[in-house]
Amino acid sequence: MKRTAFLLFAIACGLASCSTDIDLYADYKQVPVIYGLLDAKADTNFIKITRAFYVEGDAYQVALNPDSSNYPGKLDVRLVEFCNADSVREIVLDTITIHDKQPGTFYHPEQRLYYTKEPLKTNSINNRYSYRLKAVLPDRTINTKADLVGNNGFSIQSLGVNFSKEYFDAVPRKFLFNPAINATMYQVTMSFTFLEQRTPDADSVPRTMTWDIGTFTEDYLSWHMDGDCYIFPYRPETFYETLIEFLDADTCVAGLVRYIEDYPVEVTIVAGGENLRQYIYNNNTSSGFTPGDNEFTLINHGYGVFSSRMTTKGRVRLAGETVPELVANPNWGFKFIGGR
Repeated sequence: MKRTAFLLFAIACGLASCSTDIDLYADYKQVPVIYGLLDAKADTNFIKITRAFYVEGDAYQVALNPDSSNYPGKLDVRLVEFCNADSVREIVLDTITIHDKQPGTFYHPEQRLYYTKEPLKTNSINNRYSYRLKAVLPDRTINTKADLVGNNGFSIQSLGVNFSKEYFDAVPRKFLFNPAINATMYQVTMSFTFLEQRTPDADSVPRTMTWDIGTFTEDYLSWHMDGDCYIFPYRPETFYETLIEFLDADTCVAGLVRYIEDYPVEVTIVAGGENLRQYIYNNNTSSGFTPGDNEFTLINHGYGVFSSRMTTKGRVRLAGETVPELVANPNWGFKFIGGR
């Protein structure tokens, strides 16, 4: 049910915030490596198209050279939009260079990406959308298709979360949300935000603690429903275990006060498509190909993944005795101030 590898959702196709690993010792032929996760809610959609390579000597040094991974010039890359299996339009992707990729195995801080600012359609009851990626490379043409994930009904339904200690070691608590069209996996995280004032004359600043709830397949969730809503479980113990680690040495500090407002918890649910689910579960990897992987791919004549995702977020209350129990611990300095 749970796979930490599903954090691929968070890396946004291996673009600016992480490095993408591929097998540096692939066949000497140019092997395309493609990463793309379409998001109907995004202002801009990016697709990364590089190539694997073979080199004698220190391949990691060669990987720092952009010419080793990039195809020469600008490729003809398009998205063909389908509505209910009928072709609707073609979107020609342009190139852009990002300048903030973190250091890693491959060249940085700049990387070339293909992108479009054209709004993607959102699924509805009557219209279901899919997109075919067409990339014309020097020695082949890549065609791969993905169903678009999500719709306007994908949303959070529960109004609160209950971390009361009376539920420790009991049956997990339940949280409800409306599912997303074409999604087969869901990654869930929660975050707890409070205002912290270090001394009486200091300004209060927000601090946010985030923790992973888990990754759930559509098959699992379809057996755990309340009406039309899916249900994912969470454990109150995890909240306290994470909070203790998060606060660490910042307990018992004289003059420190932490303020809890209304709706201090944000729940984030990321829905992923079938291609992404297959890629992650077959490779058991967080970002790409590394020596030893089975190199499962859904890209014809290439490696990587082309799929879709959608994110929904919602702020909820701390229910039950959660707030009184937090305030009752003198070491943490919590006070409830509600909305203001």
